[in-house]
Amino acid sequence: MRRRTVLIGSAVTSALMMLPGAAVSAPSAAPAPAPSLQPAAGLGDPYYPLDGNRGYNVLGYHVRLSYFASRQTIRARTVVRAVSKERLTSVHLDLVGLRVDAVQVNGRRAAWTRSGPSGHELVVSPARAVAAHQPLVVAVSYHGKPSAEADGSVPSGWFDARTRGGGFIAGEPHSCTFWYPCNDHPTDKARFSLAATVPRPFAVVSVGAQLKTTAGVRQGREVRTFRWRLGERTATYLTTIYIDKLTFERSRLDDGTRVISAYGPDPGAAPRNERKLPEALRVLTRYWGPYPAPQAGGIFVSGTVPFSLETFTRPVYTEGAGIQTIVHENAHQWWGDNVSVKRWRDVCFNECLASYSQWLWDAHKGTDLDARYRRNVRSDGSSLFSWPLYDTGAGHEFDVGVYYKGKYFVHALRNKVGDRRFFAAMREIQSERAGRNMSMLELRDALERKTGVALTSFWREWVLETGRPSRANLFPGSI
Repeated sequence: MRRRTVLIGSAVTSALMMLPGAAVSAPSAAPAPAPSLQPAAGLGDPYYPLDGNRGYNVLGYHVRLSYFASRQTIRARTVVRAVSKERLTSVHLDLVGLRVDAVQVNGRRAAWTRSGPSGHELVVSPARAVAAHQPLVVAVSYHGKPSAEADGSVPSGWFDARTRGGGFIAGEPHSCTFWYPCNDHPTDKARFSLAATVPRPFAVVSVGAQLKTTAGVRQGREVRTFRWRLGERTATYLTTIYIDKLTFERSRLDDGTRVISAYGPDPGAAPRNERKLPEALRVLTRYWGPYPAPQAGGIFVSGTVPFSLETFTRPVYTEGAGIQTIVHENAHQWWGDNVSVKRWRDVCFNECLASYSQWLWDAHKGTDLDARYRRNVRSDGSSLFSWPLYDTGAGHEFDVGVYYKGKYFVHALRNKVGDRRFFAAMREIQSERAGRNMSMLELRDALERKTGVALTSFWREWVLETGRPSRANLFPGSI
């Protein structure tokens, strides 16, 4: 998940750090009549009811695209490999603003239409209905210029790089929809691979492992095809592509994990800050358990984007991101990526824990967290406790509360449960829920089972309600 640099602008970012611690193009005309919608449209998230599809589970996405820098357009083919959960006479995918050229389902040509806001739903009618529990392979050919649109308080989608012709994709809760058709909800995690052909001197970075790069000629110009593959399942918003004149740094962690970091032109202090990544991961591993991703690194973009984002294995960083942001986004590799939200109202699960991880870094550097907590709770209590942490409403998931109040909530929770029991339980959750999802209420119940500590009133006062918690829940344990 992401640390919105609401996180929107320097004023709020600075305030947080001081506390220790494109218009969418019109949808293309469909070549066939619209099929009737099935009950499977939408995965049932109340914030974004059209997102995702209950009718199938995706196993993997393979995106193959050619990028034309002069127009910043793509011509692409994405293959979605899935398994049907019910009999399907239509298949719904999420795709915004790109013109569809052809669709196949299980090797046969299929009709399609667009529906929903901005043509968000790509509704595909296979030539033959797909029976329940059968392989489902949907191949979509499409082209156009990736777009961006407001996702609450900040945009998501395509951002221009400072290099003319370059750019990148980032966004939460939506990002895949702007460049490939997907089942766009964190509960349907899938593998991902990318083959992107770009003109020299551009290069491409994405998530996962880098495979062989090949060279060729397209319309008389030299091009290179960069290949990336993520063999572990991840949420769709945790994938990305960055096209620019890139510099790569490669290394390994002590346990042998490969590290690839990519930098846009003129990266400033980014390489120096990124060299602290191994130390940051050692600190996070001490508290949350073994590093859960198959690769590590970072993507340091040269371009204006008002947030950094925890794309799996290799976060995307806004210009000027320092060690606090690097710690935050890498904490998401545990909380948000390995174990993800069940519904978007649960975003504190991602952001509260990642924000508190910045305090764990501060403690590693000598900060007395109990003293900080007491001081700030007493001096800033009225504004601190006015922020909701749960069910904040669509478009407000990433308001400042989950970053600011979230740190205090987790520190109080840690003291309520006790250090040893709290971190042992959290490490167990990482192991037991790896690759899966969890709600805030399920987190409460799991901690109660694992530690024997009753948390009903604590959760109600800190998470489900606003206002100052009772003294027993505000100053638990050793605080």
